[in-house]
Amino acid sequence: MNLSLEERKITGDLLFEFEGLNILIHEQDYVYFDHTKLDYVENALGKYSFTLLKI
Repeated sequence: MNLSLEERKITGDLLFEFEGLNILIHEQDYVYFDHTKLDYVENALGKYSFTLLKI
């Protein structure tokens, strides 16, 4: 599974909004996000990336 930036919703996408940010998750991939937090973190080299955390 890859995270990617999309400009528009397609058939089968679920739309979630958090603090003005729209998140699209394809319905087949939703199972991977159940009880999961999407976080934006900085690594030891000062680079930022998204990571999924199980909660």
